[in-house]
Amino acid sequence: MEDFKFDLGQTLKDTITGYEGVVYSRSQWWNGCNTYGIKSRELKDGKPMDSVHFDEPQLKLVLEKHLMNPEATPSKKPGGPIKPMPQPNRS
Repeated sequence: MEDFKFDLGQTLKDTITGYEGVVYSRSQWWNGCNTYGIKSRELKDGKPMDSVHFDEPQLKLVLEKHLMNPEATPSKKPGGPIKPMPQPNRS
């Protein structure tokens, strides 16, 4: 499987429809396609608009800063160091 090209919190734009928003989710499909859930910053009738999912190849980066923490650059790999769990003595 391929790594994701874009990170959570980045602002992306769909090159086909022009829809623009912030990445709030991403998924990897068995066939190798990465998709991103994009949430618009605009409101419709005072309410948030529905989110839309797009395939990675049709998206382009609009804003490099991350909405969640503009100063931080997130890791490409999720998680962190894991300490081994001690095994109980079962003799």
